[in-house]
Amino acid sequence: MKDSKTNQYHISRHGETLGPWSVEQIAMKLSTAEIAITDFAWDDSLTEWITLIELAELKAYLQSRKPVAPPTEKAHQRTNVVAASMSEDDAIQWSVTRGQQKFGPFNFFGVVKALQDKSIFEFDYIWKEGMESWVRVAEHEKFAAESIRELLQSLEEKKAHSDVFAQRRHARMSIENDVLINDNQSVSPGRMVEGSAGGTGLIIKNSTLIPGQLIHVHFSSLDGLPAFNAIGEIVSKKFTRSARDQRAPIHYGVRFVKMDPAAEERVKNYFKTRAHQASA
Repeated sequence: MKDSKTNQYHISRHGETLGPWSVEQIAMKLSTAEIAITDFAWDDSLTEWITLIELAELKAYLQSRKPVAPPTEKAHQRTNVVAASMSEDDAIQWSVTRGQQKFGPFNFFGVVKALQDKSIFEFDYIWKEGMESWVRVAEHEKFAAESIRELLQSLEEKKAHSDVFAQRRHARMSIENDVLINDNQSVSPGRMVEGSAGGTGLIIKNSTLIPGQLIHVHFSSLDGLPAFNAIGEIVSKKFTRSARDQRAPIHYGVRFVKMDPAAEERVKNYFKTRAHQASA
């Protein structure tokens, strides 16, 4: 199947047909072993099922994310010399994994910045030398939500590491509203908990959505803002230890990708007015 943004593929695994999914979603599910490279793919441009290993678009996507060559021994020695002069947070090397994908090594601020850049996520696993086992990033005390908030406050006071926490183009504000989410497979109820002209924070009763996925969101009317629809991209997903089933409520960050021009203008004016009222 296809949409206006990207190809969507059905996947055949053990006789069950799954999807449709984009290549980004397929790559994510491969990394978590939900599907295998020997499973079959199909969309309406194909005349027959092909294995994922034959899927040119998937191969190109994975090639574009190929890691750079590891450093030479000489470079490694130079790194050790530099690391010796760093603080503990800068010198400790952290590794992050998501399924078969490996990220890093990072120093402490590298991990924080990667979390901000959405290149790694709270539900990924992290490890450093001396730890007994890998743990979820969000479950490590140094990267728990409260620790990150304290770090941000400390850096703002010291005016240090300004490149770690990127400034949002649109400042978000707390706002409550009912939403419905369609991910092309099911419709899920949700709640808007923060918003801006550029995106929103949603609590959605669907634990299966993943960063990079496009969703259709219907927003109920607010005082001064009629109901509207938007296509959004999931850019963050909060790790929740208690999420045991598909309908568990999860906090997602969503970037607006597309909406009707008239609705876009109304949303922009609505949040501009809200920001003006808050600063008055």
